[in-house]
Amino acid sequence: MAKGQAIPADSLKSIETDRPDQTEASSLVPKGFVQIEAGWLRQVNKQEGITTVSQLVPTILVRYGLLPSLELRLLVEHLSIKGKDSHAGSINGMGPVAVGTKIKIAEEQGLLPEMAFIGHLTLRTGKPEFRPAYVVPDFRFSLSHTLSEKLSLGYNVGYEWAPDKAAGQAIYTLSLAREVTDRLGAFIEVFGQKPKQENWQHQLDGGFTFQILPNLQLDTSVGLGLSSSAPDFFVGGGVSVRLPK
Repeated sequence: MAKGQAIPADSLKSIETDRPDQTEASSLVPKGFVQIEAGWLRQVNKQEGITTVSQLVPTILVRYGLLPSLELRLLVEHLSIKGKDSHAGSINGMGPVAVGTKIKIAEEQGLLPEMAFIGHLTLRTGKPEFRPAYVVPDFRFSLSHTLSEKLSLGYNVGYEWAPDKAAGQAIYTLSLAREVTDRLGAFIEVFGQKPKQENWQHQLDGGFTFQILPNLQLDTSVGLGLSSSAPDFFVGGGVSVRLPK
């Protein structure tokens, strides 16, 4: 097949997504295809006697395969933040839009992992309470290893700048995924972030994916905090589709 040629439909792999875990996949959407990954997330965080409930309903990531080694990305989210103490109110509205790209760096070869670069710019859009003070960049490198026919390891390292021009945070993820059946997959993952001059916030999560069709997938996940500064727990789910069929 000539470089840059679109992939025939009958040779496509089953859908590979960047959700529900926090580890972004090193694989790209095939050239000429659009992938929509939609979901919801509910997170509870108890800090200094105050309980905050945050929800993303919905969160939508649109990915388009522009070239065999490059995809374009658009992320939109609707946020809801509510404090459960007697003095806290709630904020609801559209979050800022993020645009970005994923670029293939290397294919997997022996002990060397498959590798991709992912970068976004979060724009000054959305509800004023959620709008960043400036255009906020973030980036990460996504790597993965095939451990066996049914087992794979993925991990990310990167950095996210803060929306208020303060120092940002380093991030990492490490996810072990297993194919349980031809349609059912499972994963367990540890991930975290370290804001400047603060402690690491480590979390653990796990979940399942279920492929209804080769281009249609459902998912669910649940996670909890491993360090005192991390959110207490979260739960989420979603659906992903790749078009055309």
